[in-house]
Amino acid sequence: MTILITYSTAHNTTALLAKRISARLTTILPPSQHVEILPITSIPTTCAAGIIPYSAIILGSAIHMGSWLHPAKKFISQHQSELGEKPVWAFSVGVPATEEMAREEEKKVEGEIRRHVPELKGHRLFKGKIERNDLPWVVRTWFRWFPGEAKFGDFVEWEEVEKWADGVGEELKGVLEGGK
Repeated sequence: MTILITYSTAHNTTALLAKRISARLTTILPPSQHVEILPITSIPTTCAAGIIPYSAIILGSAIHMGSWLHPAKKFISQHQSELGEKPVWAFSVGVPATEEMAREEEKKVEGEIRRHVPELKGHRLFKGKIERNDLPWVVRTWFRWFPGEAKFGDFVEWEEVEKWADGVGEELKGVLEGGK
């Protein structure tokens, strides 16, 4: 059996988290379970064959302007019936300014995902990283005018990512063995 981790990224942080989640899962799951990582854009949205072979799916996307990236939103919209037949988890990567904003954003994004994947097993928003040069010039200029608002840097909390991945791995063992 194979688990798919598929992601949509803007500046590679989501891909890095997908790789770390994969590494954790391979240490938890039995050797008969394989984990495959693919960019979401490499899976056709026009046919279900792209995700049929997988036993479970973990979806990930960066968050821009409070929402998943377009390829991820298109993927869950186009594959919602196939996703409804498999255990699915999701993670998001963003840099909200405050913890309260992070909770609100996590709840909002999870609601958007559940519109297409009502049986979603779980969703988690992880802090990402943002560099000044990752932003369009207009946004960089805005941050210069309001320097207190700008938070640049690497905010990824790898321990949190690993803890979540370990929990998903334990759930997967139960789900794939028919226990849940």
